[in-house]
Amino acid sequence: MVQSDGSQPRCYAFPSRPEARPSDAVITGTVSVCSRNASVLFDQESTYYYVSSYFASYLVVPRDSLSAPVHVYTLVGDYIVVDHVYRSCVIILWGLEPSVDLLLLDMVEFDVILGMDWLSPYHAILDCHVKIMTLALLRLP
Repeated sequence: MVQSDGSQPRCYAFPSRPEARPSDAVITGTVSVCSRNASVLFDQESTYYYVSSYFASYLVVPRDSLSAPVHVYTLVGDYIVVDHVYRSCVIILWGLEPSVDLLLLDMVEFDVILGMDWLSPYHAILDCHVKIMTLALLRLP
């Protein structure tokens, strides 16, 4: 189970949809990303997954250029152009080891931002009221 201290981020990125708006639908925690502990923001409304420039310096996977840049919108309505990706980064969570592609984003609040698509096969449930994430597929009968 990933729990949060309940604090809200001061600023974080949203997917490239201009109509995307801030949400309380987030949970934070610490998760292993490429065998290194990372401060992670789980954002169920994020379309993409991101890694900070600082944390990316510790990744042992190669950095690629995106074929088409992504415009990432911030809370203040500006956007940042993202054009690099780290492919197949392994996330270790509850003994599972899914891999994700992380877009390189200049941010300081978190090491990694993860959307929920990558956890959908495990029936992830985010309870943003109590700031807990569970995987329904792993519940004991």
